Formats: sequence, structure tokens, C-alpha cells
Amino acid sequence: MGAWDYLYDVGAALGNGVVSVGVDLYYGAERTAEGLGVSGWDRTAQIGFENEYLVNHLLNLVKSAPTAAEHPLFKLITTILKRYYDKFPDDALQKIAKAAGIGGGYMAGRMIIGKAIAEKIALRIAAQIAATAAYRQFAQKIGVSAAAGSTGVGAVITLVMLQGVAQRASKASQRLKARNIQLWNDLRNQQGLDMLYFLVEAPLAQYMDAIDLAHRNAPLLEQEIQRIYQQQTGH
Repeated sequence: MGAWDYLYDVGAALGNGVVSVGVDLYYGAERTAEGLGVSGWDRTAQIGFENEYLVNHLLNLVKSAPTAAEHPLFKLITTILKRYYDKFPDDALQKIAKAAGIGGGYMAGRMIIGKAIAEKIALRIAAQIAATAAYRQFAQKIGVSAAAGSTGVGAVITLVMLQGVAQRASKASQRLKARNIQLWNDLRNQQGLDMLYFLVEAPLAQYMDAIDLAHRNAPLLEQEIQRIYQQQTGH
């Protein structure tokens, strides 16, 4: 939990979360049934909103590099990390900002410091995710599907190969909502970024665990942050 947090093997984590033909086929059939009203018309209406959010974000995923300021993956990671660094004590934030070379940012208020640190770390994580074979495979799948659905955005999500992805995204969004309703609301209010949470659920697991701990026992998390930081800096 220091300035440059240890990252999971994002290739393995991402791969387990987004690349699974068998699971996607099952999820695709399940979502198709739900769309036909099997789970009730409320769920059918919900699927319509989810699809709209997801299609727009999936198309934007392949239009630019994940490190671009307006790229949905970068915005998603930054939002989560802002929540994470919001749990850090002021002195730790200031020292981390200075060590990370964020100009004179460490002299500013904690909200500005936390945002600057989150964006810098998000750039690093987004670049690592984009470099994985799993992400490239996923982006290629989306690109091919988008071309196949060129008659209209709504046509993309109806393709069988994306139905499973949509259901995977929906289930991850529901897990996030149950886990942290505030973060879910924050992402949902950003044009439904919660529908991309499945892309980072595993790679950012340690950050989410820390956010959860802050809700349960904030003093314990602060103590742990201070301990780790002192071990890394020697003071």
C-alpha cells in the first residue's frame, strides 16, 4: 500500500475475468432468456439500460489507448483509486505525492493530492492491463463485433459473442453494488462505468479489500498503511 503499490499479475487476473468461451456461451443464453422476460419485466428493462451503457463503453475501449484521459478504462481505475487513497492519512499522502514526483502537488489539499496520485497510478495500471494478451484478445473481439454491427450501436450487443460478455459485466456490477453502494453509484453516474468493473475486478482486488477494511475498521487500515510505509522508507 505504498507509493507504488504491488500489483497482481494483471495478465492472469484479467484473463480469468474476461476470457472464457464456455462461460460466455452459458451467460449469453442466460441473458437472452432474461431479455425475453423469463426473470420478469423489471429485469428486462434493466438489461436495456445495461446494454446501452456497455455498448457505448465497449466501442470507446477500442477507439483510443487506455491511458488517454477520457478512456473509460482509465476513468474507471482512477475512480476506484481515488476512493482508495482517500483512506490514507494526510502525511502519508503528502510523502507519497512527493516521492512520486507530482510537482508541487504535495503542498496542496488532500483531495487534490489524492486525485493526482490516483491518476498517476491509474496510468500505470491501465498500461499494464492494455499490454496483456487477454486485453488485446478482448479488444479484438469487441472491434470485430463492432464492425459486424455497423448497422447501428444497438445491433452490437445482440450478437451472440457479446451476450455472454454483457451478462458477465452485469453480474460484476451487481457484486460491486452489494459490496460498495457508494462506489457503484459513483461509477453508474459516470454513464454506467460500473458495467466495465468486470475488467478490473481481479486486478484491483487488493485495492477493493483495503476500501472494505476502511469501512469496517478505519484505524486498523491507517495503522497498517503507516507500518508498511515506514518499512518502505525506513522512517
